[in-house]
Amino acid sequence: MANELSSQNFHTMDKKAIYNTKKQLINKNLGGALDAITPLLNLHDYSCLHERINTIRDDYQRMLSYMRQGYPDPSRNQLYLSLLRKLDRLANDAALIQRTQGMHNAIGNAAELSHNTIAEHLQDYVSEKALDSLGMASQESKAIHADHHRFMSNLFNQICHSAQWHRDDQDFYMSLLLSPTIDSIDSALIVSAITLSSITYFDIRKYATLAHVYQHATDERLRQRALVGWALTTTRTHEFYPEASEIMEAMTGDSVTTRQLLELQMQMFFCMNAERDNDEIARDIIPNLMKNKGFEITRHGIVEKEDDPMQDILDPDAADKSMEEMERSFERMAEMQRSGSDVYFGGFRQMKRFPFFYTLCNWFYPFHIDHPGIAQTKEKMGNNKFLEMLLKNGPFCDSDKYSFAIAINSVVDKLPESMKDAINEGASFGPSASEEMLSSSTNIRLMYLQDLYRFFRICDRRVDFYNPFGGENSQNALFYAYAIYDGALPEKDILKLGNFLLKRKQFDSLERLLACTPSLTQSPHHDFLLAHCEMSKGNYHSALRLFKQTVAALPDNKRALSAMGRAAMLAEDYGQAEDCYKRLNNLAPDNNSHVLNLAIALIKNGKAQDATPLLYKLNYEDPNNPNTQRTLAWALLACKKTEQAIKEYNRLLSSGKDKAEDHLNLGYCHWADGNLKEAILSFTQFTKMCKDNSKHILMEEFEKDKDVLQIFGITPFEMNMMADLIDLGE
Repeated sequence: MANELSSQNFHTMDKKAIYNTKKQLINKNLGGALDAITPLLNLHDYSCLHERINTIRDDYQRMLSYMRQGYPDPSRNQLYLSLLRKLDRLANDAALIQRTQGMHNAIGNAAELSHNTIAEHLQDYVSEKALDSLGMASQESKAIHADHHRFMSNLFNQICHSAQWHRDDQDFYMSLLLSPTIDSIDSALIVSAITLSSITYFDIRKYATLAHVYQHATDERLRQRALVGWALTTTRTHEFYPEASEIMEAMTGDSVTTRQLLELQMQMFFCMNAERDNDEIARDIIPNLMKNKGFEITRHGIVEKEDDPMQDILDPDAADKSMEEMERSFERMAEMQRSGSDVYFGGFRQMKRFPFFYTLCNWFYPFHIDHPGIAQTKEKMGNNKFLEMLLKNGPFCDSDKYSFAIAINSVVDKLPESMKDAINEGASFGPSASEEMLSSSTNIRLMYLQDLYRFFRICDRRVDFYNPFGGENSQNALFYAYAIYDGALPEKDILKLGNFLLKRKQFDSLERLLACTPSLTQSPHHDFLLAHCEMSKGNYHSALRLFKQTVAALPDNKRALSAMGRAAMLAEDYGQAEDCYKRLNNLAPDNNSHVLNLAIALIKNGKAQDATPLLYKLNYEDPNNPNTQRTLAWALLACKKTEQAIKEYNRLLSSGKDKAEDHLNLGYCHWADGNLKEAILSFTQFTKMCKDNSKHILMEEFEKDKDVLQIFGITPFEMNMMADLIDLGE
């Protein structure tokens, strides 16, 4: 027990030491970082780092001694930066050791594979695959693929948990991954291993390798994996690595790359909405499909089952309605998928507990029909058409394709031949996407991101790695917010992303983006986006100030004027709101919502007489619009035309579109007319419709509307008494 406690204490101590070291390094405090990492010199687990720590410490002491003697040193800053870089790489290696303690069973105890062994095996596998395609015996073919999978699993684990690379490691993998003599599937899997390693412990050599592969690979799947890995491999200590800025400049100097980076950043948020999208499917779409049991999916599409002979008599239009509902449900899912939604996450997340997914590399393996994990499915499905179609046309990410293939294997023996035929024809995939869409860089990247998202949401091994979708309020996902990106990307891309985040109400991410892009602070678009962040926090006066600055720079921008008008209303600056909506009405006189908002602002400003003609005109053009009726009735009340107001409120209540506030305002009308009995009934109905059924909520409303009530001579004393009457249930 004592040894266990001692081990736990050491584990806590080394974790704290590494954290404090990284914190000091971010602040560029070399002396503080050396002090923070000193406890590791007393721990045996870090003995491989002791010499490197002492060397950096000695070099720094010599620098201090030289400085103390007053000698000028033009290279002092460069040497200081060099030592920061060395200590940062050492701290990353220490973090790797700390994180992998006790993980030997998960990682495996295989001997480390040398560069020569890796290259020879991968090249030999390509030759063996070529022989297999000429008709190798089934068992021999299985053995080749099984042996190769074991090798790739070991290599994947080795790279995932590799220490900081040296230059020869970088050169080796740059050459290997672009070599035409190895399989592109193997290259893609290796890129995923490099990504997992480098996003967890930043390594400039791996960062450079990923950029190089993206820039020079011809296989689009390999290029997009490398781009994702490179983009997510971001560090807060990039200033220690001049190469990082050079690589960033080279990458973002290409317009295609910047476009794909922007798409990638947006796709990260699409992936993170998988649960929300799944809830919509479960709530709105699946029930519609389940209702329509008169249809079935076959190899030839959706067809009707045999008709119920009584159906035509009882409901002759039922069949057409059911088909229309089903088609709408399928179209909604297709629309969600086209917009980037992960519509399959909810269904396939339950299929990630197969033993297949106990092997780490299988989460990232590009789908191929010779994978040993689906060998049984390949045998049982006979002609393999199912797997071939799943490979070419399946609209799923790779890990879902494996889930689907394994799930089919568990039930295929129980399926009738007709169902097997339907599956082999691809009916089980639903509407198939075009080959052009499936092979596009956008789709390839999205499918890979979905693989990553599934791993970091579901796999038990995810805790071993930095989660690019995690952090407080999913802050890790916004890689654009890292300082190295500021100034490197076109302003229009930053603004496009900002508007994307605004539309999706991702205000935390939007605020971080704006805070980390000081190059945009002078832009009116920056003020516009920041104002919405202030609105989301209820800081309406601050938002109004920012919107004013936007409108001053963009006086005819309808979107900015509309937002400013809304902020002014919420800030209760009704004069400003009136001005905004007048300007909007002049710019777009046919927009009824501007007219309605102008009328509301006029009423709030005590100009109900000016608002009434506008509202009568709106009501004439659209007599069934409850918002117009509601505002007109309130304007009439403010004009002391209570009889007309009561008619409008009664018309609204009889339409069935009434709200709690309508009963409150109708009560005001009756109260103003001296009809207390009807007023009490209306106020009672109002409190019943409110969540807070008490006189407290009623007094709050009386206080808000006291200006209107006082027009009719209703005093604060009478307001209190009316609230007490309602509370007593009179």
